[in-house]
Amino acid sequence: MHTRKRGKSKSRKVYGQEKPDWIQFSNDEVEKMIVDMKKSGTSKSNIGIKLRDQYGIPGVKTVLGRKIGSVLKDAGVVDPVPEDLMNLIRKYQNVSKHVEANSKDHSNKRGQMLLMAKILRLVKYYKRVGYLSREWNLARVL
Repeated sequence: MHTRKRGKSKSRKVYGQEKPDWIQFSNDEVEKMIVDMKKSGTSKSNIGIKLRDQYGIPGVKTVLGRKIGSVLKDAGVVDPVPEDLMNLIRKYQNVSKHVEANSKDHSNKRGQMLLMAKILRLVKYYKRVGYLSREWNLARVL
């Protein structure tokens, strides 16, 4: 992300306009599955993977017309910190432990700085959008 070394090649989902014919679940059943998986501790990204692999639902947006996050928001089962931000914070903590143990590792020191910059940008975005409150502080999580 911080360097321009690699291209933009990546896989992209092909979203259809309508619900596929082979899905035997109703919209209410899919929503209930999503909420139940979240209550059992599954992350949003893993919910989509489980729905695809175990239940044959190619994408929640094609079936319900809205994303997993909006289904969870309507059900009131939202994480206090977004999943992507929490993953970056965990990664930063792991790199920090490594840098403390290996003080001469300059490439990981730089990686630690880049991770913190990415975290701060993401926090600023989530505060602006309203997902995090304006008083939310990163120091409490770190």
